[in-house]
Amino acid sequence: MAFFSSLLATPRKASGKTLLERLGGATQLDDRRDALASFKELSAEEPLRLIVEGGIGLIVRLAGDEDAQLARDALETLSNLCDVGVPAEVPEDRPNANRVAGEHNCDMLLSDAELLPAALAPLERSDFYVRFHGLALLRQLLATRADKTHEALLHAPAAAGRVLALLEDERDIVRNEALHLMRDVVPAAPPELANILAFQGGFESLLTIAEGIVREEGSETADAGAGAVFADTFDALGALLARHVANRRLFVEGGALGRVLSLLALPPSHTSGQAARIRLACRTLWQLLRPPAGAAGGEAGGEGGGEGLADRI
Repeated sequence: MAFFSSLLATPRKASGKTLLERLGGATQLDDRRDALASFKELSAEEPLRLIVEGGIGLIVRLAGDEDAQLARDALETLSNLCDVGVPAEVPEDRPNANRVAGEHNCDMLLSDAELLPAALAPLERSDFYVRFHGLALLRQLLATRADKTHEALLHAPAAAGRVLALLEDERDIVRNEALHLMRDVVPAAPPELANILAFQGGFESLLTIAEGIVREEGSETADAGAGAVFADTFDALGALLARHVANRRLFVEGGALGRVLSLLALPPSHTSGQAARIRLACRTLWQLLRPPAGAAGGEAGGEGGGEGLADRI
């Protein structure tokens, strides 16, 4: 063990303050790894409330460390801290301690405009656990402080783009978690955020997933859960189109419409899963034919703000 660790060796139940002080003062990689691993464990066992300086901010900086283990543990720790259900067991005299701590930590992380983009920056790395825990952190923030998280992403479109890029991850767990975020978040997101996701390649990424599923139908490599993924993909597409005139124009004029039409081919002898796929694609086309309710995307309430596909062809 490194000399620094031997001097500041901390028992398993060391306080969060002690571990953070140790983590902030460590100069050797092994010392930082050991201190962060201990704090991560503590964050899963006790409701901890951190301040920004020397607390949340320190963990966010470690998430951007070039060492993969530090980055993984930092993001998992942040996810624990922002999860209102962690720890699962709380003291009897403080039954809401985990919720209070989780909400507080979410507020701290979102109080500085630079913290969330910094926490999501490691998603550019290909490491599975970095991406998995980064997405888990974002899900916790959206579940607890949706409006503040939306606002933070609006002011950091590159961060939203990093999440969107995970739809291209070849690992199903990462891709599907990113897809679930798209499906769940966009319907309640402000129109400007849906525009950012669409114009940064949202339609392209979602349709690539759908087309890949169609290509593999009936093959030995076909995923047993492909039907659910296809449904999630079209739910996310529908959410991007539902209230957004600018997104609809991009969808029609950018080539996405033609790609959906190509998915309508159905062989005479087909499975129920293939028929369900056709219904989902038709539902998207029907959605385009209807004027958007509460149209948004820069034209709400203006001339042409309620146009559907029938007005464009």
